[in-house]
Amino acid sequence: MSPPTRILLIDDDRILQKVLQRVLKKEGADVLLASDGPSGLAMAREHHPQVVLCDWNMDGMDGLEVCHHFKSDPELNNLFFILLTSRSGLEDRVAGLDSGADDFLAKPVEPAELTARVRSGMRQYESNQSLRQLSLDLDQQRRLLEEEMARAAEYVISILPASIDGPIATDSLFLPSQKLGGDCYDFYWLDEDHFIFYMLDVSGHGLAAALPSISIYNLLRSSALPKEILLQPEKVLASLNSFFQMGRQNEQYFTIWYGVYQPSSQTLRFASAGHPPCLLLSPFAPSGRSMQELKTNNLPIGLFEDATYVEQSTQIQPGSLIYLYTDGIYETMGQAGPHQFGEWTFKSFTELMLSTAASDPPALEKVMAAIKQTTGVLHFSDDVSLMRLSFRTEPD
Repeated sequence: MSPPTRILLIDDDRILQKVLQRVLKKEGADVLLASDGPSGLAMAREHHPQVVLCDWNMDGMDGLEVCHHFKSDPELNNLFFILLTSRSGLEDRVAGLDSGADDFLAKPVEPAELTARVRSGMRQYESNQSLRQLSLDLDQQRRLLEEEMARAAEYVISILPASIDGPIATDSLFLPSQKLGGDCYDFYWLDEDHFIFYMLDVSGHGLAAALPSISIYNLLRSSALPKEILLQPEKVLASLNSFFQMGRQNEQYFTIWYGVYQPSSQTLRFASAGHPPCLLLSPFAPSGRSMQELKTNNLPIGLFEDATYVEQSTQIQPGSLIYLYTDGIYETMGQAGPHQFGEWTFKSFTELMLSTAASDPPALEKVMAAIKQTTGVLHFSDDVSLMRLSFRTEPD
């Protein structure tokens, strides 16, 4: 059996108090009585009524002030507040609504109308309580989801490769968005004369994007693809396209840039599938460095099962730099005013990258700091990945 409705009646008219208390008790309500605003507030905090009936005209703190105190208190603002008043003017009702009143009851009070308004107030109170609980539940689910996303981001970071040194030195940076996305990358020596590196970006956000990126990473790191395929970028992309069709992957596709460098011939073979171009910064240009955009016009992975993929090759001079990145690094709206690169676009991004590498390239953290300072963006809306390869010496 549900507990009785608890009603707080605040009125300085003792006779009216007793009359209304008797009417409400006949309806099975538990009625609390207070003769002024301060005592009514104290009683409400102690007994937690569902409905408050409060006279407008009282000495000291009037009904509007009492209502304002109730509605500004987080512990009391969910109560259904009814003002008792003999005022019927529009301005008075507006003033009552502005103070937070939920309903009005005209004096002299008719018992039938009183009980009807209280029943209506209880229905709204219960509805508000349900919405309040739903909001709390949703907030709890949101916090749990954010914790899951944070753990997923930590896992993605944990599997990404650490920087390496030697003839090819690598540096990388991964900044997961609050939503977590599908960025992933890797670099490693397949054998003593072949260095593999790639970057991919799965469409969408959240775990639905992160899980496929991890699967692709594991596939390329394992022995699932034979060595002769891993050495041929176009065959790697074709294999991935056969494994990861969007119709079987929750309608998700991904972009990728994949390269194989052979130090003995100073040759880079590469293929890209819808991914932003790799930036090759070669030394010995009159201005310090020249820049090439390396890409192939292949469709993203997963769109069409019969898609074909082609690769290209280029020579890498000693002292060159290569940058790989995902589009989250330049597809962002700058919040700062005009800067030396004008509106932040892909072109302004590449110009900044060229300027930062004019002499000794700084750490990627400093490059990212320069991007944030230039754009005015402190937190990116998408995952941001950035990789740099430095080709230091002549081959043996």
